[in-house]
Amino acid sequence: MAEYNALTIVCTVIAIGLLASPAMAGEKAPGDLVSICIDGGSQEHPDIDGNMVVWEDGRNGGSIYYLSSPGSGGQKVAGEGTGQRYPSVSGNYVVWEENRNMSPDICFFDVSSGVTTALTDDPADQWMPVVHGEHVVWYDARNGSTDICLYDIGTGSETFLSCSPVTEWKPALSERYVVWEESTGNGNIWLYDILDGERHQITGNGARQTYPAISGSRIVWEDYRNGAPDIYLFDLDNPAAGEQRITDDPTEQVSPAIDGDLIAWEDKRDGTWNVYICDLVAGKDKQMPVVPSATEQLYPAVSGDRVVWQNGRDGSSDIYAFTYFSGTTPVAAFSADPTEGGAVLIVRFIDQSAGDPESWEWDFGDGNTSTLQDLWHFYEGPGNYTVSLTVSNEFGSDTVTKSDLIHVGPPEPPDISFRGVPLSGPAPLTVMFYGDSPNYATAWLWDFGDGEGSVHRDTYHTYHHPGVYNVSLTCDNAGASATHMEHGYITVFERLEPSFSADTRNGTAPLTVRFTDTSTGEPDTWSWKFGDGGTSSEQNPEHTYVSPGNYTVSLTIGNGFQNETEVRHGHIRVHPATPAPTPTVNITPSASPTVNVTPSASPTVNATPAVTATQTSAPTQTSSGHGGGGGGGRGGGGGGGSSWSNPGWSTPPPTATPTQTPTAAPSEAGPGEQVVRITSSDGLVSLTIAGGIRAVNLSGAPVVTVTLESIDPGDVPPLPGEGEYVFAGSACIAGPEGAVISSPATLVFNFTEEQWNNVYDSVGKRLVVQCYNRSADAWEVTATAVHPGNRSIVAEVSNLSLYALFVEAPGESAAQMAMDDPDPQPGSIWDAGYINLVSGLLALIFLGAGVYLYFRKEGL
Repeated sequence: MAEYNALTIVCTVIAIGLLASPAMAGEKAPGDLVSICIDGGSQEHPDIDGNMVVWEDGRNGGSIYYLSSPGSGGQKVAGEGTGQRYPSVSGNYVVWEENRNMSPDICFFDVSSGVTTALTDDPADQWMPVVHGEHVVWYDARNGSTDICLYDIGTGSETFLSCSPVTEWKPALSERYVVWEESTGNGNIWLYDILDGERHQITGNGARQTYPAISGSRIVWEDYRNGAPDIYLFDLDNPAAGEQRITDDPTEQVSPAIDGDLIAWEDKRDGTWNVYICDLVAGKDKQMPVVPSATEQLYPAVSGDRVVWQNGRDGSSDIYAFTYFSGTTPVAAFSADPTEGGAVLIVRFIDQSAGDPESWEWDFGDGNTSTLQDLWHFYEGPGNYTVSLTVSNEFGSDTVTKSDLIHVGPPEPPDISFRGVPLSGPAPLTVMFYGDSPNYATAWLWDFGDGEGSVHRDTYHTYHHPGVYNVSLTCDNAGASATHMEHGYITVFERLEPSFSADTRNGTAPLTVRFTDTSTGEPDTWSWKFGDGGTSSEQNPEHTYVSPGNYTVSLTIGNGFQNETEVRHGHIRVHPATPAPTPTVNITPSASPTVNVTPSASPTVNATPAVTATQTSAPTQTSSGHGGGGGGGRGGGGGGGSSWSNPGWSTPPPTATPTQTPTAAPSEAGPGEQVVRITSSDGLVSLTIAGGIRAVNLSGAPVVTVTLESIDPGDVPPLPGEGEYVFAGSACIAGPEGAVISSPATLVFNFTEEQWNNVYDSVGKRLVVQCYNRSADAWEVTATAVHPGNRSIVAEVSNLSLYALFVEAPGESAAQMAMDDPDPQPGSIWDAGYINLVSGLLALIFLGAGVYLYFRKEGL
């Protein structure tokens, strides 16, 4: 089948080449040509309805074939007789005549069921059938003379029209009418109305009218009243229009067919019978060959926009089809504005053609052309110009010409206007400049007022320095030039950079802070927000914080052109006021598990209701002079617990004030100083609190229990954006969170040797501890010391909160950091014991080398 289809395509291409003879080629109808059947034998007398095509086929001794799509060669109907010919099709119904009982009969084939039925089986002749909808008509001689029989497919009933038809060609049939050539006169066209059973004469002028066809209310026929046959039309719905002549060529036009607005016929005006068509919508004068050819084309049939015919082939014939693209020739029209002015004159041309043109050809009269539909055109020299427009589509072309339409005078100085966006802003300021007019100039020259310029119509320029700038544009118009300047057009000011300082950032409530604006860029408005609901519009305000807390401060500055804001999170830290001293209490040591500390210099200890505590699971208080409970050089305490509370012991408040940068080992206490240390359950973090320290929670109530726990890295709030620090993986919460301590405590992150090597060797001094301020949702740097000798990180803290270890980005200095004393530390590989060991090993090596050399010299 694939080889067959390929052969069909090749044959189609060759046949189309033969059909389109160069000598015969002319303006043909728009559309597509396709071969229906070009197989062996002869194919003749086609008919069409929709996509279904039928024809007589010389294969198999003469048969009827049908086809619903091109390229397959068709299928044979299931007929049993011989001499099958004159097929007709409507929907799925096919009728034809064939010889049965030694005479022609009418057969009926239903394509959908594949069943063939003999409509007649009579010794008399029945021939040339036509089917349409639910009716079939044919010529019938059963009554002794030729008549036309009308057959109802649904009921099987027959009606004879009692007429005397000429039987050279088929009668015609529509939904309502039967049309034929009556033998009266020289041959006239008659009509039978199926609805009322009445007959009507259509023509009767004495000349012959034959070969009728009908579609709806329109009847066409072949007419000899002018000598050579022409095609005529009569509309039953418009009888006043009379019999309309379609063709008037002196040669023959015969065998018409019609469907809707499309008429097809055989035409000999080109010397050979060719199929011509006429689209009544486009006008009866628009007559076109479907495929101009030197090979005769006969018996056209029409359905919708498709035409089929029998095409000659070396004594035989093939069946071809043509799909017509309906439409009309466009009518050219256009407008121009303006039509006069000085050079250079810019004219807007707009196509106003009717009839759906598909291409445009402009001639502007100055040697320039265009194929655009609408456009601008520039006339550069004086003169009068004639303009023409040709429009075309597949149905034809049309041209309109307007003489001396455009009048161009001498050049005139251009009228210049321009604009810039934006006109003001901080330096560096980039401005886009647009040359709005003139629409055309031979040269453009910008002066931006800062020594820079441009030769482009539209351009941009960057002003790098503050100032007020004049801008000018000069344009040349074919030798006539002009300049336009805008004075003080661009204003560039210094960019605002907000900044401020505070005379104090840390203190006890109520805390009065003097803020100083240090911004640059000459602001003239200030808007302060102090974080506690207070605001100010002064440049250098003073504000009092009455409640403890961490406060975010922001300053917004403006100057009428811009506003900029500086925000500092947790910038001000206010501590609770120190409670007044209360009477001391003497504590007598007891045998309870609570350890009572009795310093050697005093038999009793004076206590205050400060935050003094015991560990809930083991003794917690230590003295630097007594060694504590197994602290081992770290100040004692710990014992693995995670909270401590007030057991009723006390110490005198310490007199020393901690510094912001601790340098001592994390657990060392001064002489006579009472300290308490608690450690997280995993041993990672410890908190050392000196005696006499007081703490209050957010509501101002005293704190009696302190907790310390490590937290999972996934629970650590992220740093916003990309900042100076990266989380190092260790974090803890000292609670109750938000409580404020009266004096700084010492927070220590402790590491194993393996952990320290992983952390310290990669980042070293850049480790820093930060505190999370929940109210400001911000991290704040805490004074931090790094102790490589005992693998710890120490921070001084003034409140109980979430603390985490971060790595400071290289090159930054956002935290105070300190290293241990470079002297050797206990446990270091360089302490005295290890140095002695190394010295001994070296002595043994030298001794062994001497003995070896001695024995070698003696030859031993």
